[in-house]
Amino acid sequence: MALMCERERSVRIETNFILALSGGASMSQPIPIGVWIAAVTGGLAGSIVTLCMQRILEVLRIWRLSRSLLLSPEPIPDACRIRVRNLGLQTVEDAIAYISLMYDPQTDILDGPAFIGIHHRVLLREDRLCWAVAAPDPNPFRISIFPGEKQALDLVMVHPDRIEIPSEQGWATLMPGTKSRVFLKKKRYEGSVNLVAKNVLRRSFGLVIDPNDGTNLVTLTPQPFIGFFTLLLSGRLPEKWSS
Repeated sequence: MALMCERERSVRIETNFILALSGGASMSQPIPIGVWIAAVTGGLAGSIVTLCMQRILEVLRIWRLSRSLLLSPEPIPDACRIRVRNLGLQTVEDAIAYISLMYDPQTDILDGPAFIGIHHRVLLREDRLCWAVAAPDPNPFRISIFPGEKQALDLVMVHPDRIEIPSEQGWATLMPGTKSRVFLKKKRYEGSVNLVAKNVLRRSFGLVIDPNDGTNLVTLTPQPFIGFFTLLLSGRLPEKWSS
């Protein structure tokens, strides 16, 4: 008799369990409103936490990749270029460099095959440089830099009576039919170099070009870089990562 009672009890437990799974029990025992509120609140909290973590990881990835760019002068015979190293774990996509120089447009600009010349006396402000790449297209104005890779950026060439700043077309003195950016008197100049790319923040460097300094033709000084938490709160992301 006791065995039969135990079997009946087991059958009732199994039946109630199946009804609970199928929703049958909900008709006789409605789910309390507190349970619904807790479930909705928990779901929203989980979604918010997930979005926040995605945002933090996204900003951290961009910030670290931007910080991984290392620029240093690289002297070569009668010229100097900038060696750009990617010490990060991601490719820097479509890197473009801009140069600005301070000089007197009326007295420092010299004649020559250049976009800025005696026919167009203006300051050099945020104009593109070119990369020292021979193939597939020589002297491109933008390239991608792979993790661990270093690329050379053409900056300045020294002539007996002048200095030459290249343009996106390259060097006019080396490539007939092209134009450099500007020819200037052979003296000391100050300015800046800015590097931008699709997936990194703008990197800025103070620039000094002194053709009369036999030791340091070019000096680069990194400018203050935005902090991680400032970037996180500001929402200033490159276009590729802002969507």
